[in-house]
Amino acid sequence: MIQKIIILNDEGIPIFFHNFNGSSNDDENYHVIASYFDQICRFTKYGFKESLNTLKMNESVFYFYTHPTSNYHLIFKCHSSIDKKKLKKKNLDSVAIKVLDRFLAKFNKELINFNGNYSQFKSFSSDIDEIVKSKGFLRGFDLNPRIF
Repeated sequence: MIQKIIILNDEGIPIFFHNFNGSSNDDENYHVIASYFDQICRFTKYGFKESLNTLKMNESVFYFYTHPTSNYHLIFKCHSSIDKKKLKKKNLDSVAIKVLDRFLAKFNKELINFNGNYSQFKSFSSDIDEIVKSKGFLRGFDLNPRIF
């Protein structure tokens, strides 16, 4: 299931992080990790003329989605067991589209005038629950009660 969600703006700057496993959503390491993934995606795009869609590790699978009009990026960190499910990529893309469309609509003004203050996007965690839960990707997770 989905464990974490990271949204990067069109310049590769991580602006939103959501953690479903109940630990703090103020994880400072996500900036480093997200920037690293952005560089990997750019390397594959410009070096090999291909897009990176997934990155599989022992316990985790990372899914990458780029919004076609805004070029904002969404990264899902999932448990590796989701990689074995049918239609996983199609379903995850559907969730990614809903998440990014709602994020871009909700924060249109803030994104146009973005000044580096990503804390203004934290309220989006309540929207994430609604979107992801409706697609059935939260089974088996204890949600952080401070957020929901």
